[in-house]
Amino acid sequence: MALLTWKVICIKFAKIQLKFAMLLTSFRRLVRDTSGSLLLTKWKQADKENVVHVENFMIPEILRIHNDGFENNIPGTLIRYSKKLKKIFYVIKSQDKTVGYCLYYIKPVLSLRHFKKKSIIYSIAIDKNFRSKGFGEKLLKESIKEMRLNGISSVLLYVNVNNLPAINLYEKTGFRIIKEVKDVCGSDETCYEMKLKLAFLMAVGLLQKYLAESILDNDVIMTTKLILFN
Repeated sequence: MALLTWKVICIKFAKIQLKFAMLLTSFRRLVRDTSGSLLLTKWKQADKENVVHVENFMIPEILRIHNDGFENNIPGTLIRYSKKLKKIFYVIKSQDKTVGYCLYYIKPVLSLRHFKKKSIIYSIAIDKNFRSKGFGEKLLKESIKEMRLNGISSVLLYVNVNNLPAINLYEKTGFRIIKEVKDVCGSDETCYEMKLKLAFLMAVGLLQKYLAESILDNDVIMTTKLILFN
């Protein structure tokens, strides 16, 4: 009898723990989404080639592309974010046809010295009939250009360690592998956390522009480039 009572207590305690964990996750998501939405109030749009912000009529195609590319279907999340994070929900088109999407969210990072804004790619997918044709790279570059315009310091993403085509694409775009993580891409999955530092790229770009417009000769400019990129 005592053993049975103890088992019942353990089961109830486990249920309470699970419920608390779910509530905590929901609260963190609410804080993340709310803070991200506030950071978008003065969001600036860059001129983008064949890349637009999501519209309601695009959602069915986006859901189809997502369902073809992922096992973990999250239609409700994509629909919710298409309204709350519309300014950072990008869609790439080919002859007015939706062929892919990339959804970000913004994360503020506070420290004693400064305030930074990071962005995380929540989901990205290209129609299977349009893969390996440069649409993924174009979508990333055009959306990241807008991230840079709005003072985003870095972009993070998570990708399954076995998804070599995606990893190659991200590395080609400038992302670098930071570490391995578990249970982020899916239950029991191992992923790479990859990062693209935008602040550094911006500083390099400004320095190169300054050098190109200065009276320095080409040898000095080339030497500086070698120092920066080696």
